Amino acid sequence: MAKHKVCKTGDLAEGEGNKFEINGQDIAVYCVEGTFWATADFCPHRGGSLGHGKLDGKTIICPNHGWQFDITTGECLNNVSGEVDTFTVSVEGDEVFVELP
Repeated sequence: MAKHKVCKTGDLAEGEGNKFEINGQDIAVYCVEGTFWATADFCPHRGGSLGHGKLDGKTIICPNHGWQFDITTGECLNNVSGEVDTFTVSVEGDEVFVELP
């Protein structure tokens, strides 16, 4: 696993997510209750950007068609055939890192 810096802790407000690119791979990073989480940015339904979706607690809602995912597990909450990859996140000082295979 390789660890990549994606942003500073102050770059994401509480309850906010955003899209970042790491080595050509789009990753969505979220801040919920002071903890950072990361998933693949790509919704398996129609490719919507989860980083630009709406967060409701630890649920990200795809902006295209409303598919919902648990950001802690990647599980799709409204379609058993869909899920997204999740990634380990660490914070060192004020920097947020995501581990990718």
